[in-house]
Amino acid sequence: MKNEEAALLYGKILEAIEYIENCREFTSILPEVRTNLVYASSNAKTPDEVVGIDGRVTVLNYMPYAVGKPRFGASSHMARLILELMKVDPSIRAGINFVSTPDLEHWLKKYCVQKGWKYSSIDRSKEPKKVNEKEGASMPWKIKEAIRAAHGEVPKIFNEVGAVGKEDLFVLVGKNPIDVATEACDIARTYVQSKRPFSKVGKIDLTTFTSFLLHRLGKKDNTVIVPPLTGVDAAVIDIGNDNVLIIAEDPIFSIPKQPLEMFGWYTVHIGASDIAVMGVKPRYMTYSLLMPPETDDEDFRTIIDSIHSTALELDISIVGGHTGYYPGFATPTIGGVTVFSIAKRNEYVTPAGAQPGDDVILTKGPAIETVGILAVLREKELQKGYPQKLIDKGKALCKQMTVIQDAMIAIETGGVTAMHDATEGGVIGGFFEIANASNVGMEIDESLFILPEEVSMVCDAFHIDPVVAIAEGSLLITANPAYSNKIIKNLKKKQINASIVGTVTADIKKRYLKRRNGKVLSLEIPEQDPFWPIFFEGIRNQ
Repeated sequence: MKNEEAALLYGKILEAIEYIENCREFTSILPEVRTNLVYASSNAKTPDEVVGIDGRVTVLNYMPYAVGKPRFGASSHMARLILELMKVDPSIRAGINFVSTPDLEHWLKKYCVQKGWKYSSIDRSKEPKKVNEKEGASMPWKIKEAIRAAHGEVPKIFNEVGAVGKEDLFVLVGKNPIDVATEACDIARTYVQSKRPFSKVGKIDLTTFTSFLLHRLGKKDNTVIVPPLTGVDAAVIDIGNDNVLIIAEDPIFSIPKQPLEMFGWYTVHIGASDIAVMGVKPRYMTYSLLMPPETDDEDFRTIIDSIHSTALELDISIVGGHTGYYPGFATPTIGGVTVFSIAKRNEYVTPAGAQPGDDVILTKGPAIETVGILAVLREKELQKGYPQKLIDKGKALCKQMTVIQDAMIAIETGGVTAMHDATEGGVIGGFFEIANASNVGMEIDESLFILPEEVSMVCDAFHIDPVVAIAEGSLLITANPAYSNKIIKNLKKKQINASIVGTVTADIKKRYLKRRNGKVLSLEIPEQDPFWPIFFEGIRNQ
């Protein structure tokens, strides 16, 4: 082995060790015999050509800690295991072991299915006596058993149980120690998270909204035509002379790794989208900008300039609000952006207007907001497995997180009975909200969705189901079938892709989405949008 390769091996395993030592959750899967991480040279034949951790990984001050430095020949068992695997697949040169318990085994089998990993188990109690008694025969037998149990393939993870006087252990293998360490820490974090009490992030649930909040709306006023309702994006108020005021409010938070110009852009577009889906052009807005006291003056001016310029582009007048510096805020936050407009009483639509026989149209596809934000926030992780060109397409979706143009084109074309932007809970939640508000049934076919490759890429990378993930930018439209193709054609002229994805029915008991694999799901608001845990995990790892 050349000195250059030895230096490369040392460098990679040191980077992997550092990653593990910064993963507090890894302590939850440390076995009693402690953990070793190994990396074999490209043509390794003996354990002396495999670098491992001298003294293994233990716990110090509640964190994983490598007792000694990496060196060649530091591991026997894990080194021999990798050497045996390399005879089958020379690309498998790294591995790590961690504790095996019945609960972790049960959980990890499901995790492997989600990841698309091969899982295998070896029962050492079934090892033939002649193998056990022959020096050096156990390891080849174990590897053959692991591959046999994985239907002839090298498993990503295998469980070694049943050895007399030895602790049950999982082994995870891969091409290099950095990937293996990252994957092991992901397992530890996800497993620990799964054991914590459920903590919801995002909008309140439907039950709380209907049973509690809706009964606490202050004085009843007969001029309120459309009051707060789940799935209805804005209120409608009669202001006389056959005119109505349409008004909506949203909070906006800044997104790490994105320029503050985008924060201003989001503020206006996300707020104004709730008016546009009512079929009315947004006209006025107010906003409250709340900033940490240490906010730079340049940052403050950037945010204000961005809100101003975006409002100008959309012909929206800013007529009030509040701006100030307050402790308790980690980043600049829009406490609320209120957008409103005036329309004739018969010139607006609501998500409660869908009629049996209508087509259901979806613009852009699912999970637009999820993919745009995560492609920016977690770009480094995506770069390990995907081409930069595809990642950049994902990042570009941030500028698609608006439905103003989509909605204006649809309403001007005609035939629209309802519109709704698919925010938290994704398109499946959005479809439910239209069906629920309209008291109709709805039959949706996922195979008819537009599914951009960048959406598939990010959702696959973070194991997110695109139909249930936050999707600001995805407009749901119900329309008279005589107008559907015209709406799609006119959207296409403005480079907005759309497709008919289902139909509205009269049977309220039939609200479902047929998956690409044939499975049928009931339309409902997901208990937890999968975007939020992945988003906050990305922030913690910054």
